[in-house]
Amino acid sequence: MIKNLFIIPLFLLVSSPLKATVHEILVWDGYMQFLPSNLTSVQLGDTIEWHPLDIPTMVHTITSTNIPLGATPFDQIWQAPLDTFFRYIPTKIGTHEYVCTPHIANGMIGNFTVEDINLSITNNPFSFKPAVFPNPSNDYIQFSSEFNNLEFFIYELSGKLVISGISSFNFDISKLNSGIYYLVIAATEPEKIKLIIK
Repeated sequence: MIKNLFIIPLFLLVSSPLKATVHEILVWDGYMQFLPSNLTSVQLGDTIEWHPLDIPTMVHTITSTNIPLGATPFDQIWQAPLDTFFRYIPTKIGTHEYVCTPHIANGMIGNFTVEDINLSITNNPFSFKPAVFPNPSNDYIQFSSEFNNLEFFIYELSGKLVISGISSFNFDISKLNSGIYYLVIAATEPEKIKLIIK
């Protein structure tokens, strides 16, 4: 029997992939450039990290200039040798433009484009539509479907597995800390994604 994963982020409506990607942008001190200067295919929940390509000899900034409405602005002053990286996790789709303020005239500019993950599922020959309840919950999560003895996994957003088991109708979450988790249910195809809130 082919198994696919039914991913259900627990406890909060979010749009983060289970396996987020870290995208690296290099700060090239010698030629005053960001490499790559144009980064595409960034998904919501991914992380952008700027790292030095060479040993910094001058002060740079990583300063947002034109970002999507509602996105968090950033203005990192990069000072050697203390600063070794800068991290930003985008929360809005669209193009984020940034510059090194003291070196704009030298062309030290960059951008990255954030896309949303398409969660729509097509060509569903099965009717697996797990009802997950109560929503919210502090101790037990229940689900109902036409399948019995479903294998389930609960992950932290970092990807760390915290609970796994087999159940036909419920599982205990009382020992989990408050926060955001993913519930992954293994069942016959196709893949389906649902959201619930704690």
